[in-house]
Amino acid sequence: METLYIGWSEVDDFISSLCETIKKEYEFDVIVGVSRGGLVPSVRMSHIFGDKKLVLMGAKCYKDIGEREEKATITLSIKKEDVFGKRVLIVDDVADSGLTLVAVKEHIEKCSPKEVKIAVLALKPESAVKPDYSIFYTDKWIVFPWEKKK
Repeated sequence: METLYIGWSEVDDFISSLCETIKKEYEFDVIVGVSRGGLVPSVRMSHIFGDKKLVLMGAKCYKDIGEREEKATITLSIKKEDVFGKRVLIVDDVADSGLTLVAVKEHIEKCSPKEVKIAVLALKPESAVKPDYSIFYTDKWIVFPWEKKK
């Protein structure tokens, strides 16, 4: 599989573009950053949006490059009161298989939010989830600057 290496300046541009689009279309109450890949984008977005609450949720699907489980596992949960009755923006780095985002969204929906939308930097063709917001589309393996290069 071909690899796409993303630099810090590209990430910053992607996040800025994502925020501009979201500002025009969605007034949310809380950001749920998905650990691990979504941590950097969600923290940066929380700074851009200023007064929005940021909570973290953990989920994983991959064992290694190209090796994934059949279903994502929630590794860090949120408190119901963090999202109950609120408009939620889930933030992750990439919608690859989409299984992580499916698990995160299902978990959040059990906590009775008002609305849930998903924002990612990258979308892949095999994703089981079509995010509400994304910046680029690729079928390549992506290595973000915060990841270990193999």
